[in-house]
Amino acid sequence: MVEHLVFFKLKDGITTEEKQELMQALLAMKSEIPEIQYMACGEDFSGRSRGFGIGLVVRFENRAGLDVYQPHPVHQAFIAAHKSKWTDVMALDFEAV
Repeated sequence: MVEHLVFFKLKDGITTEEKQELMQALLAMKSEIPEIQYMACGEDFSGRSRGFGIGLVVRFENRAGLDVYQPHPVHQAFIAAHKSKWTDVMALDFEAV
């Protein structure tokens, strides 16, 4: 299994509605990209996130699935439509042991 973790640092002043819209758009990708086996996202509640307000977990069977996801038109359309909501993104990919 390959885990793809993404953390979004949101722009100041982003509304609750905009956060919900962002998370719904993230989750919508699961139904459009068959390589995604599992996807979850949510808003930080611990205050330990160093300013990253939304986290995303995406699971793939293998690295090939991640390689399909990254340039996939649906993923790229998500980025283009929502990148105005964040100031920074951090991603971490690993094979689960």
